[in-house]
Amino acid sequence: MIKSGYVGFLIFVSMMIVFFVLPDLKGLQKPFRILLGLSFATIYLALLIKKEISLKTLWPVVIGGLLVIFIIINGTFQAALINAYLCLLGLLCIPHLFFSLTPIRKINLKYIYIISIISFLVQFLFFSSDDGRPSLAYQFNAAGAYLFLFFLFSDILDFKPGKLIVFVLSLVMLCRLLIFSIIIFYLIRHFKKYFQAWLEKFNATSIIIISYIVFTLFSLWYVANVKVEKSNGITIGRISTLNDASNQMRFLANTLVIATIYTSPLNQKVLFGFGQVENFLKTTKESAVMPHNELFDGIVEFGIITIIFFSLFSLPIFNKVTSYSNIEFLIPILFHTLILWVRFLFVPSFEMIFILFILYIANEKKQFV
Repeated sequence: MIKSGYVGFLIFVSMMIVFFVLPDLKGLQKPFRILLGLSFATIYLALLIKKEISLKTLWPVVIGGLLVIFIIINGTFQAALINAYLCLLGLLCIPHLFFSLTPIRKINLKYIYIISIISFLVQFLFFSSDDGRPSLAYQFNAAGAYLFLFFLFSDILDFKPGKLIVFVLSLVMLCRLLIFSIIIFYLIRHFKKYFQAWLEKFNATSIIIISYIVFTLFSLWYVANVKVEKSNGITIGRISTLNDASNQMRFLANTLVIATIYTSPLNQKVLFGFGQVENFLKTTKESAVMPHNELFDGIVEFGIITIIFFSLFSLPIFNKVTSYSNIEFLIPILFHTLILWVRFLFVPSFEMIFILFILYIANEKKQFV
């Protein structure tokens, strides 16, 4: 028998170290991420051999492999697709890897937690974004996303100083998405009791799909109706500013993806992806930035068919680990994917698997309160 909970805990700890302790500098994280991906493949094979996982799981493995081969032949292959495929194996295994947050495990996690905070503070001393704002050793927007994941984990551990540190760093960075995500988290936690009957009618998939439809309509309205105001640079005022040039470019990039799908829905690149985002930008010649939305970015890179295939496995798992008791975790995560290209909900990733662990622990924790 594979001690799934123990293995799952080791996977979770490994992801913590990669995301929060190791700076993403000159490929430092790459070998560790490769090892994580290979570990998913190894765990999947072990579970399959020991008949602890159904043979039915072989069909998504085979179809996913064929998709990878086809995209290689199509000439739009990129390493991120292999990463997504390995993480798909992780998704197939994850119901067998969930673990309970026992007191001893919680103590062990707090040691890594403290090291993570030290790493954050050191990185903020030495790294900054292109416009001079202090940041982690990630691309600026990605830094905000990882800090938010750390914030959610802080809540799981009931470590309030950690949440305060993340909030202070969000103000230092002037990262709007991170600040709004934290605010949304607390708003939902406080007010969800007034909407319990309504929230319990929807599962994660329906909430995600409805949100994406509304956001798509909003993107189209924004580009057609909102005029850009002149900016006086990076100031505290940017937190409350919606109609600036930065957002204008992001929403325009999103609408260009919508237009491409609408005008050529059966185009081979629409169905199977353009590969690197730069390939899409060259065809549009109107956008200076990549789509700032997980779904649109995933369609551009991997194609509609690939995204639908991945979603058939990622979204149902979110349904299993999301409930009214932890809905305040899902909504801000969804908000992040609407505004940024982070792979949290649709395209399998290490971050997605980390989030699934978080949701499971939060759900289990609430059941015993």
